[in-house]
Order: sequence, then structure tokens, then C-alpha cells
Amino acid sequence: MNNITLRKFLKLEYREPRSFLIELRKFELEVSQSKTAYKLRALRTNKLKEVREMREAAIFCHLMGERIGETIYLSPGEDQDHDFVAMYQSKEGNTFTKVQLKELAPTDIAASSTIEEIIASLEKYKDAENLCVAIHLNRELTFAPSSLKIPKLKIGSLWVFGAIKTDQSEWGLWGDFLSTSNYGTKHNYPDGTT
Repeated sequence: MNNITLRKFLKLEYREPRSFLIELRKFELEVSQSKTAYKLRALRTNKLKEVREMREAAIFCHLMGERIGETIYLSPGEDQDHDFVAMYQSKEGNTFTKVQLKELAPTDIAASSTIEEIIASLEKYKDAENLCVAIHLNRELTFAPSSLKIPKLKIGSLWVFGAIKTDQSEWGLWGDFLSTSNYGTKHNYPDGTT
């Protein structure tokens, strides 16, 4: 990462994802029991797109943080090649990662879309060795990570995450599909009790 990018990332405001998700969950549960239109409940309006993407970013950072045993903070905001910046602090200093979110949308929105098509579309990134791509599986399906065919990609890492219970209380995180340490982990959605 060059010094200009590093200085830019140091100036960003970072948020801790767990508390955001706990507060959002209260709202989600309330709205899910109301007669609110599906597009509003699912954050599928143009005005709510930013909130939906912030939720996805927070979930990914929370899952990844639990996996590595560190709090991963996020700074939302799109740039040319990323949707947000993730940051965690270690003994060596701050580590920053540009993250691009992709979504396998629910079938009522994009029925013919597949995870394989999303992965194939990543071949457009030609010089993105420091870019993390996180694909949100936002539909009910049987996910078989070992059956994925991963082309030669020029990105830093490739992750897949999605709810593994219909009430979204449990989530799975799979990856890094570009390394030999490719495995899945199960995580609870934060509920504020621990």
C-alpha cells in the first residue's frame, strides 16, 4: 500500500461493527413483525441501499473478527474499487484492507444469478492484489464450497458469507478461496448478551 493511500485510510472514521449490528437487530426484529412492505423490510429501496451495504459490511467484519480473534473496524464509503475499508490493530500496527462487497441476491430479485457468475466477474480486476472480495449469499440454498471452480484471480482474497439459519441467528464464513487455508466457520449473530 502506498503512502498516499495509507494517509487517506488513517484519516477515515472507523466504526465497531458489533454494536451497530446489535442495534440494527432490534429494529429488524420489530420491522419483521410489522406489516411493512417487503422492500422496506429487506432494505431494498434506493434510499436504504447504503444501510443494507453497511449491514453487509458490518456482518462480514464481525465474522472475520471472530475468526481471527481481533475486532475489525470498518469505514463505509465507496471508492473506485472498493465499498469500504476494514482495519484492525495488532502489535505490528494498523492493518488496512479494501473490501469489495458482492451479493448473490434473493431469488425474487435475481433468480438466474449464480455464485459462479459472480466469481467469474471478478476476472475484470487486473491489478488488485490488495483487494478483498466478500460475497454475501443472500438466499436460501445449499452451499458446497468444495464444488466451486475458482479461476485465476488477481485479487488479494475471496470470501463467502451467509446466514445458515433462516432467522439469521447463525452465519457461516468460508474462505479464503485463494489460499490453501480455505475452510468454513460458524458464528452467532451478535445479540448483546455476551
